[in-house]
Amino acid sequence: MSKNKINQQLLIILKITLIFTVVLFGLHKYFQHFFFKDVELYHPIYSIYLFLFVSLVGIFYFIIKAAISKPDTIFISFAVGSLVKSAVAILFFLPLFFKKKPNLDYTVFNFFIPYFFFLLLEIYLIIKLFKRLKRT
Repeated sequence: MSKNKINQQLLIILKITLIFTVVLFGLHKYFQHFFFKDVELYHPIYSIYLFLFVSLVGIFYFIIKAAISKPDTIFISFAVGSLVKSAVAILFFLPLFFKKKPNLDYTVFNFFIPYFFFLLLEIYLIIKLFKRLKRT
């Protein structure tokens, strides 16, 4: 796979992820503003989406880099990237384990609902990437 193809694939993933992030962030802010405006969060919503966006793009960067040498390792790279992302998500919530915070349930759901939406997007993108790479 040429460097131009790699950049092209990463640019496609970046565009889709950016649009997805902006739409989901807008919906999340809308629901928070109109239904949960009195709830105090430990992590602001923008930091959650920034983490999810950067981790998704980072995982796909390494997946595409791994596809250069061995295209059949895409799903293994995805699994390892997802495990690393899960470990970092636990570190993201580590301060909550040691502090007594009100609305802890809401804070956790506030993170994991978008997390699972991003996971669905990752699965969609990895299947789409695999099909594109098999055609070339």
